[in-house]
Amino acid sequence: MLLICAATGKELAAALGKRAPEGLAEARDDKPPRPFAVRLRQGPALACTTGVGPLNAAMTLGVVLASASAARTPVTATLNLGLAGSFDLEDLPLLSLCAVTTEIWPEYGLHDGRSVVAAAFGFPQWERPAAEGGPVRDRIALADPDAPPPVEMPQGWKVGPLPDAPRVSSVTVAGVSASAARARQLRDTYPGVAVENMEGFAVAYVCARYGVPCWQWRSISNKVGPRAAHEKDFPGALEALGELLPAFNLL
Repeated sequence: MLLICAATGKELAAALGKRAPEGLAEARDDKPPRPFAVRLRQGPALACTTGVGPLNAAMTLGVVLASASAARTPVTATLNLGLAGSFDLEDLPLLSLCAVTTEIWPEYGLHDGRSVVAAAFGFPQWERPAAEGGPVRDRIALADPDAPPPVEMPQGWKVGPLPDAPRVSSVTVAGVSASAARARQLRDTYPGVAVENMEGFAVAYVCARYGVPCWQWRSISNKVGPRAAHEKDFPGALEALGELLPAFNLL
């Protein structure tokens, strides 16, 4: 069973379009988190909002994956959609779409007063077997958007949709970067990082622990760091999210 998730009801409703249940964009978080059924072009799937931030996302994905298994409709693949900030609007302009192939969590490791060094800390977050990618510290790879899916997907699912959309690395934060110094420090510490979001690492990590492939696609809503009015467009980025599921041939 495919699970489609996004941080907020607004993002999920924008992605699902006419398939979104009434009131989803204004819905408050469930207590406890729970998925709902959605009918795609090829058949049924599950969908859920994760809540904002890595803590909410990790909790929700754990609950949803466990409850789906208990209901004998186990999640076999996850598609995480949402907004993100771009570190460079010339490379990734507002409203553009991108596929995240690596997620970074910059808060795990030893802090030397300036930055966190994951390799200096003796305990990985997860001692994964070498054949499955080895220990997980501050980064995790997502499913390759250009490779054949490692599991059965809905009939007609398109591998590698939007071939011109960049494939990028992303950093997941609990505190959105609002200063130029913070944005610069992240880019210096993690060369090549292109976007910032608040849930991606948590979703990818929980999916990996459950053995569930996870794809992540983002729409650029703002510049990372301080931004002027013309360097953000949240309504436009939500609208751009609506392009993704049709591109996957799911709607």
